[in-house]
Amino acid sequence: MSGTTFPPAQPTLSGDILQINRFLNDPVWILRALRSIGDQLFVSNKILTGQWWTESGSAAYEQNESIFADNAPKAVPPGGEYPLTTTGTGPASLASTVKWGQDSVIEDEAISRQKYAVVQRKFTKLVNSHVQQIDSVALSAVASAVTQNTAAVASWTGSGSTPVILRDLMRAFASIVNLKQGYMPDTVLLGLTTFANVVSDDKLAQLLPREVPGVAAAPVSAGWDSPFMKRIGGFTFVTSPNLPVTGRATLLDSKVLGGFLDERVPGPGYVASQDEGADGIQVKTMREDDTDGWRIRCRRITTPLVKEPAAAWQITGVDA
Repeated sequence: MSGTTFPPAQPTLSGDILQINRFLNDPVWILRALRSIGDQLFVSNKILTGQWWTESGSAAYEQNESIFADNAPKAVPPGGEYPLTTTGTGPASLASTVKWGQDSVIEDEAISRQKYAVVQRKFTKLVNSHVQQIDSVALSAVASAVTQNTAAVASWTGSGSTPVILRDLMRAFASIVNLKQGYMPDTVLLGLTTFANVVSDDKLAQLLPREVPGVAAAPVSAGWDSPFMKRIGGFTFVTSPNLPVTGRATLLDSKVLGGFLDERVPGPGYVASQDEGADGIQVKTMREDDTDGWRIRCRRITTPLVKEPAAAWQITGVDA
């Protein structure tokens, strides 16, 4: 019969029940959907950018390892013997991974009546819980590990006449660089109120370029990965509602401060990100014929590691 193709195309109508069920039956698509939501919300992986993997559930690591040998080089006369030096390591620590996970059920009736809306809400709630838990644990680890601090010259609320925000940051920058460990601070972690004060500070705005190289590339608009990040004056400002302590700003080198230790635990039906720089999320979907529904599982087996706490400096009293 002319004009007929075989086999027939799969149904693709938006909201089609068969299409939704095929989507829920594909863990790879579920993983992509969860990651696309999570990438917009996570902030701890912008602070702890390293990623390590373990198959044993634990790992030993060293903190604040010096980049120098234990002794300085010495002058060597002709024919003389070179001095021998040791290259010490930092304090050893041991970390074990924790399995964080949640299930959610989507009933067939909900799919029939609400179509994709119910699926989207379920995914969002799973990711929100995932982000809140892991972000809270990671940011608490950073807050407890960083002990270097100085008081702000003045409050960052904008009541003074001096642009103290940049001055405080550059003083902290100098303190970190002066440790001579190769740290190069690039990120500022701060609370929501402090973040609002910084991005709206008129005195700081007067120091930023405008016409060149154009509005799209200006520091206040370039590099916005989410509502919780802005690039200003050479630093990336990151905020989160999950910070354990507010009223302070932490300047840090995100390249070396730390990262996440994730464990790959194989299991039937689980899919995980294969990218070494991924977020470690594992996903599984299960058809629940006994209750006429779908069970979606999201888990991450991880723990945050703060390997170089000396690469961060706290500025206190910014909201005074």
